[in-house]
Amino acid sequence: MKKIGRTIKLIRKQKKLTQKEVYAGIISRNFVSKFENGVNSIEAEKLFAILKRLGMSLNEFQFIHENNEKYKFNTVLNEIDIAAENQNYDKLAEIHAQYKDSLSLDGQAVAATAYIKIYVHGHNPLTMSVGPAYPLQEHLKIDANWSFFELRSFVDGIFIFRKDSLGLKLCMNRAFDTYFKYQNFIDLKATAEQSMASIVLNYVQIQLTNFNYNSVDLERTIKKSDYKSMRNFSAKLTGEFTKLLCELYFGNNQERIIFECHNFLQMLKKLESPDYKVFQSIYNYHLPYSQSYRRNHSV
Repeated sequence: MKKIGRTIKLIRKQKKLTQKEVYAGIISRNFVSKFENGVNSIEAEKLFAILKRLGMSLNEFQFIHENNEKYKFNTVLNEIDIAAENQNYDKLAEIHAQYKDSLSLDGQAVAATAYIKIYVHGHNPLTMSVGPAYPLQEHLKIDANWSFFELRSFVDGIFIFRKDSLGLKLCMNRAFDTYFKYQNFIDLKATAEQSMASIVLNYVQIQLTNFNYNSVDLERTIKKSDYKSMRNFSAKLTGEFTKLLCELYFGNNQERIIFECHNFLQMLKKLESPDYKVFQSIYNYHLPYSQSYRRNHSV
């Protein structure tokens, strides 16, 4: 049980907790350093007490411990998300440069994720060059046992598969399997819901842009996400917008759906939602295509 101390340290730092906050009254200060460096082991009773301080179940800890290396990369993904949200492209470029020559495919996948974030912010992701993102594409296809790292990477990484229908289907199945696996992980549930809702929206965009007008497949995918039962508000909004996007093409009354889309987007604007501009851009892009589809298919 010696190496679990390193995992505890990783979790503690990600949660921004001090050693005193986690270990006081459980193990001594002298013991802590050796424990977190993997030198000393610890009794099960004390481990349970530490996990309680961390607000983490034993199952959550075991999963993270078994995927320790990927969990480290999740902390980097947090940095990537924050940098992208703040439009800090220098930071994204720094992360890309740091990991692009990594000897591990995981590290190269992190670099590819940073590259994708640089591109999709301010550009059409459907025109992105696949070359620099190739390591992530290979990683997602080769690794059959996805963790939280792969699920989050696939949110924007899905656009790598816009011309790879078999790879797209394979990864969508893995994304759903991974998402359902995290339903009982309280600390990760909200991010998992946000990730899955965004993945489904991006999947629908890819299929519609590729003129794959299979309404049954798209509606089945949206239904499988069960976005209405998601607790995260942002994820629910994303799911609702995805449904409206499909109805724009396949719904019975497009005039009514356009009205609903307008009301939905105005609501986001009033809420000052960070998704407003993105959803408005997606809507503006797809409206003329949906009208053309309806003219040619007599919907």
